[in-house]
Amino acid sequence: MATVHEQRQCMIEHVLRRDPGAVADVSIRLWERLAAELNQIIGERGVDSMYARSVHQSQKQFSWLTRHPPQAREAAMDTLRADLRGQPDSVACLASTAMMMHFINTLILLIGELLTNSILLKAWGDDVVNNAGTEPN
Repeated sequence: MATVHEQRQCMIEHVLRRDPGAVADVSIRLWERLAAELNQIIGERGVDSMYARSVHQSQKQFSWLTRHPPQAREAAMDTLRADLRGQPDSVACLASTAMMMHFINTLILLIGELLTNSILLKAWGDDVVNNAGTEPN
């Protein structure tokens, strides 16, 4: 049986691979929806700091990700979009998934798993969350 961590990873990968050629755009939509929910809890600066940290952590495996200090979300998303579009979909998917997993794991440490799950469900909806651990069609 898959762990919760593995289920989350599968969920994210599944969503990113749904629309071939759109990994970068789907990634940005997921980040923006998650940030919109989290702004109310930890504030925009908190979200931006956690995002910058997830980039930094993911850069260890994906050195082509552009490292930057916390910055305005629009600039950060433009940078991420360019980075992801510069890679094959399979690599972009792995990097985007790693970034989101770092972010989610940090969020769990800060606010707990139950609240994190609730936020993910609200941000990404039943369609995304209920597909965790399933294979793409």
